[in-house]
Amino acid sequence: MKTTTKANLYVFGIFFVTYMVVRFLIQYIFPSINNYVLVMISAVLTVLLSPQRRVVRKRSGDEIQLKWLFSKKVITLK
Repeated sequence: MKTTTKANLYVFGIFFVTYMVVRFLIQYIFPSINNYVLVMISAVLTVLLSPQRRVVRKRSGDEIQLKWLFSKKVITLK
């Protein structure tokens, strides 16, 4: 599997799990919220909380770097 494909799968998986957690948490806190507002708020918060992906090409091979907005730490995947 190519490195970019692997990176896309990681980011999509993290994005999906984050979206579902945020959506159900907001729905639990505000049970009478409109569905359109719920989807919009969940989407915006998920984009802010999900990691950004970078593929770095090095002599030893490609590396996937994931960086969150609120964390200085970079997670490196090979």
